[in-house]
Amino acid sequence: MIEIDTILQTKRGKVMEKDPFAQLIIWHQEGEHKKIVDRIMEIPQSDRNYDTVNLLARAMNNLERYDEALQQLLTIAKLGENDPL
Repeated sequence: MIEIDTILQTKRGKVMEKDPFAQLIIWHQEGEHKKIVDRIMEIPQSDRNYDTVNLLARAMNNLERYDEALQQLLTIAKLGENDPL
């Protein structure tokens, strides 16, 4: 996962060019949860990794879309068994 400090040091206008995931983190910090959901939903489910699904579920939760967030987390439940967070 990308470190927040690294992202904050990056100029916001250049973030998407270097790392699309960094833009998702910035949107999270700015409370732009719908943008996160919309962007991640453009990615085929089979191409989403563990961190991306976690961020999607968090954004859905923040939008009070609890059932959808839970369904996303269930898709990565086995991968998360050893995640300390």
